[in-house]
Amino acid sequence: MPAASRSRAERREFDREASGYDRTASASMPAYNDLHRALLGGIPFLPTRAFHVLELGVGTGTLTALLLAQFPHAQLRGIDLSPRMIARARPKLRAFRGRVEIVAGDLAEFPERPYDAVVSALAIHHLTEREKLRLYRRVYRVLPRGGYFGDADDHLPEDPLFDQRYAQIASNLPGPARSGARWTRLQEVWHAHERFDHPSTLAAETSALERVGFTHVGVPWRFFGQAVVWAYK
Repeated sequence: MPAASRSRAERREFDREASGYDRTASASMPAYNDLHRALLGGIPFLPTRAFHVLELGVGTGTLTALLLAQFPHAQLRGIDLSPRMIARARPKLRAFRGRVEIVAGDLAEFPERPYDAVVSALAIHHLTEREKLRLYRRVYRVLPRGGYFGDADDHLPEDPLFDQRYAQIASNLPGPARSGARWTRLQEVWHAHERFDHPSTLAAETSALERVGFTHVGVPWRFFGQAVVWAYK
């Protein structure tokens, strides 16, 4: 599918899911909050410092709000493909008015301007391998020496057997959010997402980041198929 056609299809799907995304994400990802905290933990600046952040794939603003609360002097510009996701984010971000700007657009085509940090949660896996490498190069160019890129995302295991085991474990997780019709609905939502997903292995992502020039690349947090990657220029 051509990139433009795929983007339109993705936007329609994400617009459709926007109203229930927060419930779906928290119910289907047991470590959803830990993932965001681990990503923010890599930001190498004190809360008293003013700095500029680019967020790729804002979604409903969960990471955005956490970051702006934890770093009260940060200025954030965010981009997301889905106008309805952005509309869901705006109420969470009212308290940070004046420090945040959210725009609709393709996260792979963000305007290149200087940032101190670039962050992304659960978004980059929608790009193909070629698009990811191009994105990493763009991110590298906009960061200063010592700048931070943090990616919290879905990843493929290096061994496909582990992917099967993760799926089996997820299907048997306890709790009311995973029982009956509601869990069936959650599975349907993520199955719809799979049409647009191109997750990498962690080895592929860390290797690509090193290849484009990041000096320090590591994986401080991993939970089954999700992981947080820290990269410093």
